[in-house]
Amino acid sequence: MRMKKIAAITILLFLSLVPLSFAGTASFSLDNNGIFNDLPEPRLRYPINDTVILTANEPLEFKWWDDLVGIRGFTLKIYKGYNMYAGDLIFKEELPADASSFKVKSDFFQDGQVYTWSLIRVSYTGSKSDKSFNSFKVIKKQGSNP
Repeated sequence: MRMKKIAAITILLFLSLVPLSFAGTASFSLDNNGIFNDLPEPRLRYPINDTVILTANEPLEFKWWDDLVGIRGFTLKIYKGYNMYAGDLIFKEELPADASSFKVKSDFFQDGQVYTWSLIRVSYTGSKSDKSFNSFKVIKKQGSNP
C-alpha cells in the first residue's frame, strides 16, 4: 500500500511538472488584438558590415530582400549611435511594399560616426514584424569608391 502511494505521488508530481518544462521553449508574439503575429522580419542586404566607405558624390543605398507579397510596406529608421531610442532617431521613412532599397545622400552622414538602421515590415492589417537592424561606422573618402 505504501509503495502505491509513493508511486501515485511520483506520477502526480511528474505530470504536474511536465507542462512547465515546455513553457520556456514556446515563443510567439501577439499583435494589438491578441492575434498571433506571423509576419517575418525583413532580411537586410546592405549595409550589414561594421564599416561603410562613402564618397561625397555617391549616396548610401540601404538594401533588403523583397521576398514577401501581401504587405503594405516597410518602415526604415536610422539612429545616431548603437542605441535605437527615440532620442537617437534621425531619419524615418515609410516605404511602399515593392521597395527593396532606399538611397540617402552621403552628406547626411558624419565621418567616423556610428549609425544603426532598422527595417520593419508592415501588413495591410497594420501588424508589424520584428525589426531587423545593423550598426555601422561611416568612413568618408575623397573621390570615388574603389
